Amino acid sequence: MPNSSQTTGGPTFRPFAEPLRLAAIEIADLARQGDQLQRVIARLATGAGALDAGLMEEAQGADLLSQRLEGMAAFLRALSDAVPAGAAIDVHAAMIDLTLAEQVRRLAGPTAPGATDVDAASGDLLLFAT
Repeated sequence: MPNSSQTTGGPTFRPFAEPLRLAAIEIADLARQGDQLQRVIARLATGAGALDAGLMEEAQGADLLSQRLEGMAAFLRALSDAVPAGAAIDVHAAMIDLTLAEQVRRLAGPTAPGATDVDAASGDLLLFAT
């Protein structure tokens, strides 16, 4: 199958099950981060001392977010398992719109051409300093 680097704009053919599996892993990781966010909200609520109904509602929203992300991850894993052997897809177009370089590398797969060619300066994740 033809392959070319993501940075050159050419097609990047991957076994169809692979990007589904990698997306499931990415979404499951986001669900874990949602769980961590719930713990942060709980600590902030405890520190505030007063039980704020709005804050509790938002905390429940974070829980729902985690549950929905876990559901999507399970859905994508099931699709990945159902893909016929030998089916391939060009993932280049889907990766073009990703803005975080690390996410591009994770979703491109370990052997994808261009997975390490992504411009390191574009889409880097910046965290708040504490």
